[in-house]
Amino acid sequence: MMIRLNDLYLCIQGEGCLAGTPMVLIRLHGCSVGCPFCDTKETWANDEENRVPDLHQAQADPSKWCEMEASDVAIAASEIRQGAKWALITGGEPADQDLHQLVACLNACGFLVAVETSGTATGHMGAGVHWVCVSPKLGMPGAKPVLPEVVNTANEIKMVVGKPEDVTKLEDLLERSSFKGTVCLQPMSTNPEATRFCISTCQRKGWRLSLQTHKWINER
Repeated sequence: MMIRLNDLYLCIQGEGCLAGTPMVLIRLHGCSVGCPFCDTKETWANDEENRVPDLHQAQADPSKWCEMEASDVAIAASEIRQGAKWALITGGEPADQDLHQLVACLNACGFLVAVETSGTATGHMGAGVHWVCVSPKLGMPGAKPVLPEVVNTANEIKMVVGKPEDVTKLEDLLERSSFKGTVCLQPMSTNPEATRFCISTCQRKGWRLSLQTHKWINER
């Protein structure tokens, strides 16, 4: 099973319920959701001109990507893990790809596996993932719907909030789902006004605040 891969590195998770946890971040390539606020837009297009032969060359330029066997991705993650128990599969939109073999290989290497997805694809479902974070991307330019079956099996919803209307969209999504996990609000791009609104909303609703703490400590 070949995996479209953009980057792979050891990090400290900065967002959501697992913030502060050492992880090997596995950034997959390709996404058609089209979020205007995305901070990894270079991962969107599966264009052949940016395809390179190996991970080393892909890591030299954020717009580059390579294909690797799932087993080789897991081995590369193991080689840099140090004390990290978790591997985080993100993107791009990781669930656009079939993640079953990659998750199995990571499990075989002793990793717990987390996936962060927009909720618009199902490539991770049934793969044996230990933690699913759905960051629902509602009304984005790609016009891809957030799928109820993905939302309902998530451990965590992490909603990026730039304005009050974003919370209204989230409330509507929750009303139409059977989600039972933890809801986190994350201010868009650390905007001060959005942060204040998220704080007051979390206090009112009993939700959690997610801050991009990796940016404070100058980590990717």
